[in-house]
Amino acid sequence: MTPESHLNEKDDLRIVHRRSGRCASMPHSTPSSPRASLAGGALSLSLAGGALSLAGGALSLSLAEGVTRPQGRHSCAQRKQRGSVLVAVLAIILVITFMVTRFMSEAVEDLEYRAIFNEPSDVRAFAYGMLEVALATVQEVALIDDGKLYAGEQGWSDPINYAGIIIPNGWSVSISIRDEGGKLPLNTMSEELLNKLLEQQLDLDFGTTRELSSTLSDWIDEDDKRRLNGAESDEYLRNNPPYRAANAPLQSLEELRLLKVWEDEFFDEAGIPNELFMQLSGLVSVMNTGSVNLNSAPAELLELLARQDGWQDDYLFDGLEEPYLKKPPESAGQISGVEISLLRITINLKRGDVPFTISALVEPNFSAQSGSGSTASGSVPGGGSESKPKTGSAEEQDAMQLPFKILQLSEYTQGGPKTPSARYSAMDIGE
Repeated sequence: MTPESHLNEKDDLRIVHRRSGRCASMPHSTPSSPRASLAGGALSLSLAGGALSLAGGALSLSLAEGVTRPQGRHSCAQRKQRGSVLVAVLAIILVITFMVTRFMSEAVEDLEYRAIFNEPSDVRAFAYGMLEVALATVQEVALIDDGKLYAGEQGWSDPINYAGIIIPNGWSVSISIRDEGGKLPLNTMSEELLNKLLEQQLDLDFGTTRELSSTLSDWIDEDDKRRLNGAESDEYLRNNPPYRAANAPLQSLEELRLLKVWEDEFFDEAGIPNELFMQLSGLVSVMNTGSVNLNSAPAELLELLARQDGWQDDYLFDGLEEPYLKKPPESAGQISGVEISLLRITINLKRGDVPFTISALVEPNFSAQSGSGSTASGSVPGGGSESKPKTGSAEEQDAMQLPFKILQLSEYTQGGPKTPSARYSAMDIGE
């Protein structure tokens, strides 16, 4: 006899369609303890709300109302719920990982920024100590040559080796000393010389050259009288935004972007210096106010000055006892000199991956010391052992007869590009 399953029509069963994977709803009932009995060769198993019996080879199963058919260990709804939870957890982990990575990246950048601008005191102190070493080296070498500075070949270009400084492990130090007096003084040079420079060396036409020189002179002079091809405050006040002429020397070459005609010739539409400006920056300086040191002047300036004063620049460095000039040509004018009046000292320090830079523009003054010859080793320059320290007013500072005057001091800057000297190529020597 075929086994039969007796089901109540009112039973609401959960049926799993294996092919389609869909689930039908079925109420859940709480299982109870089963009971079994054996009597007269018949096996009877009683469940809560149902019975299973085996008699005479016939198997019968009856379910009471509210009884569910077993569906395995977990129902379909539970599996779906667990899958949704897993996806949500993975999404949360992904978001947290992204946030932590972003936070770590920003934290590293912030630490690097703070490391650059908040160096430990020993880093800054060591850098300024190297600046003092450079100044002391220049002073000592200059005093050997009667207080004269001509060129780095005198022995002051490598202060670390000269002073025998031992660099600590893990530190990297370089000292650069270059002459800033090898360029024409833009603030004090004559209009005639400026016209020759612009026309002959930068290939500007006659009319543009006169406009440039007149405009610059109007910007620098103290009055408001406009030259024929110049411009004064009344014209600059019509700009947007308006401004007045400085009526003072240029503070930097970039200030030229404010001047009429100069802004068109030496800068692009966005105010960025162009190639012509780069050529000009290698020939003129706003810091130098004295003569041009022929030992460090570029070839273009030597050619210009030689043509103006009537001497031959091709043979300027021939037959010298030292690899530098100690006196200018006999026919040279006042604009031509052979001594250093400005020095740019740059200290590049690095400990680990953190750099630190000091750039100082220095004006040497050894005349008082070399003339007196009374400066003792270890004493205050310009005074004997009985001298009291002089601090405070400018007059007291001048009375100390310091060997240097620091005109500019900045950190994290290099002081501009270096201009190659024509002397090195003429004499076939390295810088």
